[in-house]
Amino acid sequence: MKLNELRIGIIHSLIGKNDGVSIVIDQTVEAMSQHLGINIGNFFFLAAHSSPRFNAQTNDVFWHKSDVHKNIIRNFNSPDTEGLDEMIHENALYAKKVIKEWVDENDIDLIIAHNTSHPYNFITAVGLGYYIEELRAEGIIWPKLMVWWHDSYFERDIFANPNEVIKKYIKYLPGVTYVNSIAFINKQQIELGKRLFNQYNSSKLEKFFKLRTTVVPNTSEIPWDWEDLNPDSEKLICPPQDNYNDSFFKDIGLEKQVESKGFTLDDTVILLQHTRVVPRKKIELAIDLAFELDKKFKKNNKEKCVAIIVSGHSGDEQNEYLNNLYVHYSDLCKKDPASNVVLIFGEHNILSHRDIIVDKKFYNFAEIPSIVAAHGGIGTYFSDVEGFGNNLLEMISFAVPAVINKYDIYKEEIEQFGFDLPSIETGEPISKELVDAAYKLLTDIPYRNKVVVNNLKVLKQNFDHKIIADKLEPIIKSMYMREL
Repeated sequence: MKLNELRIGIIHSLIGKNDGVSIVIDQTVEAMSQHLGINIGNFFFLAAHSSPRFNAQTNDVFWHKSDVHKNIIRNFNSPDTEGLDEMIHENALYAKKVIKEWVDENDIDLIIAHNTSHPYNFITAVGLGYYIEELRAEGIIWPKLMVWWHDSYFERDIFANPNEVIKKYIKYLPGVTYVNSIAFINKQQIELGKRLFNQYNSSKLEKFFKLRTTVVPNTSEIPWDWEDLNPDSEKLICPPQDNYNDSFFKDIGLEKQVESKGFTLDDTVILLQHTRVVPRKKIELAIDLAFELDKKFKKNNKEKCVAIIVSGHSGDEQNEYLNNLYVHYSDLCKKDPASNVVLIFGEHNILSHRDIIVDKKFYNFAEIPSIVAAHGGIGTYFSDVEGFGNNLLEMISFAVPAVINKYDIYKEEIEQFGFDLPSIETGEPISKELVDAAYKLLTDIPYRNKVVVNNLKVLKQNFDHKIIADKLEPIIKSMYMREL
C-alpha cells in the first residue's frame, strides 16, 4: 500500500464547523494532502452535521447533543440504570450498520475517528467498536483504525464514577482492544492512555506506544503575507481586509451598543474571546479585564468604550454558563454604573463560512480575529483547562496579541517556544500587571507590532501544519508495514 493511495475515512459529530475538533480535521486533511501527497478526493467524511463538502455523509446517530447522548451523560454516574443498557446497545448497533455501509461504499483503508475517547461521542465509539471487533473476530485486518484523542472521560472529574452499565461499554472509549494507532494532542494524555490500556491487560503495550502513537499539537497556518513587514512600523500590522467584513460590527450589534453609550467604533477598544462559551474558558475573567481597562482608560483621561466580543457558540456541555456570564456582567455594571463596557455574543451572526440567508449576513468564524486585528483589538484566553490551544494559535496567526491564563498544557508544551503573551496563573484574579500589559498592547502601536511579529515568527517556526504530516507519517506506515 502506497501512502498517497490511501482512502481515508474521518468520523466525528461535526465536520467543517467552528468547534476545535472540526478545525483540526480540516488542518489534518490539508496537511496530509499537501505534504503526504494524498489526493483530496481520497478523503471521506461521516458525521451528524457537515458544512457542504465533497464526500460527506451525515446521520443523526453521531450527533453528540442527541437525546441519547444527553441521557448517557446525565446517567453516567447514576446508580439508576434502568433502560440504559438497551438504549446504548440498540443505538450502537445502528451506528455500526451506518459505519459498515460507509466503509464498504467508499473502499476505506484507514478510519480516523476523532474524540471517541469522550463520553459525548459514546454511541459513535461503541458502534465503531462493534464494527471493528466483528471484523477482527473474522480475521479481517482492514480497514485500519486510528483514534484522535482530543479529550476523554479520564480528564473530566464529572466522569470519574461510571456505573456498571457504562463500565460494560467503556472499553470502546476509544477502543483499546482493537485500535491500531492513537494521535494525542498533548504529552499528558500518553500516560492516561497507558493507564487505560493496562486496565484491559493490553499486550505489547510499550511497543504499541513507541510505534503506533504520537503527539500532534494544534497547529495554525498564517494565511497572509507578513514576513516582509517592518516590526518597527508605527502603522498597525494586521492582515488585509475585504469589504464583506466591513459590516461585522454593525451586524453583531456592537455599533448600536457603543453608540448608546455615546461612543463611536473609533472610540472603542475590543477584547476578542475566540472560543466556545463553556465554563473552562473562564470568560468571566475577560469581563473582569474589560472593567479594569475601562477604569485605566478613564484614569489616563482617554475615555473609551471597552467591548468584549465572544465569537464561539454556546449550549455545549449542558450548562447555564451563558446566563451566568450575563449575570456577572450585570453585577459589575451595577457596581460601576458609569462604566463603558459592552458584552457581545456574536454566535447568531457567525458560521463556519460566509453566507447570506434571507437577507441576514453571516461571517466566517475563522476570519473574526483578522477583523479584530484590523481594529487594533486584543485577544483574551483565560482557560484553566485546554487540550492544547487551537483558538489561541488562530488569534496569533491573524496578528491578534493575546493575554492569557497559564493553563497546565501551555506551561508544559507552548511557553518554551517564546510567545509574548502577558499572563496570570491559574486561580489568580486579573492583576494590575496584566491590565497594564493589555493597555499597552491597545495603545502603543509600535510596541504592539513588535509583539505581533515575534508571535508570528514563533508560530511559523514551531506550529506549521507540516508538523501534522511529519507526526502522522511514521505511525501510518507502521500500521501497514510492521506487525507489533
